[in-house]
Amino acid sequence: MSNRDEQSATTRTRKKLERFASRLKQLLESDDDEAKDKKNDEQDEESLEAEALMIDAAEARASDVHIDPLGDGYRLRYRIDGAIVDVTDLSEEQGLKVVNQFRALARLDPIRALYPESGRFSYTLDDQVLDLRVTEAPCIAGDKLSIRLLASDRVLEDIQDLGLNEKGASYLADWLETVGGLMLTAGPTGSGKTTTLYALLHRLKMTDAEVITLEQPVEYEIPGINQIPVNIKQGLDFATGAKGMLRLDPDYLVIGELRDEASAEAAINAAAGGRATMASLHARDAIDTVTVLRNYGLDDFEIASNLDLVVAQRLVRRLCPDCSVEREPGERARAWMDSLELDVPESVHAAEGCDACGGVGYRGRIGIFEIWRPTEDDYGRIVKHEHVHALRAGLAERGHSFLLDDGMRKVGQGLISVDDLRKLGALGASTAQHDETLLAR
Repeated sequence: MSNRDEQSATTRTRKKLERFASRLKQLLESDDDEAKDKKNDEQDEESLEAEALMIDAAEARASDVHIDPLGDGYRLRYRIDGAIVDVTDLSEEQGLKVVNQFRALARLDPIRALYPESGRFSYTLDDQVLDLRVTEAPCIAGDKLSIRLLASDRVLEDIQDLGLNEKGASYLADWLETVGGLMLTAGPTGSGKTTTLYALLHRLKMTDAEVITLEQPVEYEIPGINQIPVNIKQGLDFATGAKGMLRLDPDYLVIGELRDEASAEAAINAAAGGRATMASLHARDAIDTVTVLRNYGLDDFEIASNLDLVVAQRLVRRLCPDCSVEREPGERARAWMDSLELDVPESVHAAEGCDACGGVGYRGRIGIFEIWRPTEDDYGRIVKHEHVHALRAGLAERGHSFLLDDGMRKVGQGLISVDDLRKLGALGASTAQHDETLLAR
């Protein structure tokens, strides 16, 4: 999509959100006496604007709400399908009123924050329970609020609904039948790692396996799964929790995130002890997980002995199937594909906008994936402490499908735009066997 098309889509999005902002503004600018008379509960009276905001954000399919301080006011923004969209500006008095309402609902300290704090609460909307996670942080211009909207109907229960192809889904299904080893989901923040783990948990809840998770926080409750929330204040972190989980006789362990040496060591010990262990970590692609684990103090033999499967992933906006249009690739997209030695298609799909998608051209998001099942050759390279570029080149030589390859397949299928894929970077190109520097572009 060209710059003009992007600006047009943004304009359509902003117009669609004007009615959301208008309703909130009307509430904030009125005395609300008539509306409040209809409220019987004191807490409801004090959260009328916050309630309107939650309803509007849910209707807009927002995953996050941001209330950003501007010094003399606040800016309300939504994250929709991964993209930030400005909704409206609020006066200082209006913005502070909404901030204080969310503070009260999430049971945060009403006094201005001195350090980042988090809280949560639930809200029922049309028989749907929304779990809202509120994070507050002090900024120079005032307190910023970020609100994550979690809805149970957004959890994908089928592995293939994530965007995995049949081969990738079969790899995951096969791993679930194993008796031990470590499976990792890898990617940056917001790449869908937790969603993948939850899809696997939904499959496991149908079995007779004993499954225990350790999460921070528990985003969705899954009946039949034993979910333990991390509580740092009480001394329950990922490392100590993982050690304690082993004494509960589980068949499967899920450690929400490997974030330090202690949690990485706990996960490896669990896998080495014969437990099928799943965890997530921040890594650029599948091979980069080796670098991260090395940096966490694990030796090459530990990694090679226990690492069974890696799922690297990203989330990309899905083109609206009702209005996407075919057109020639733009100059920047063509130059990008040329630089990675990719075949440039004659046409690609781009966002257009229609009533079904609210004029934005996108509807939801889809994952692009790289599934790495280490072979004996890979294990040998790891034990020899070979650089990740050598490991990546070895995968390219045997025709491994990188993140970029899966992304280009979805571009060819008309599911995503080449411009959205380009914004994610090179994603581990198969051309790495010839030029490792391509991976950093």
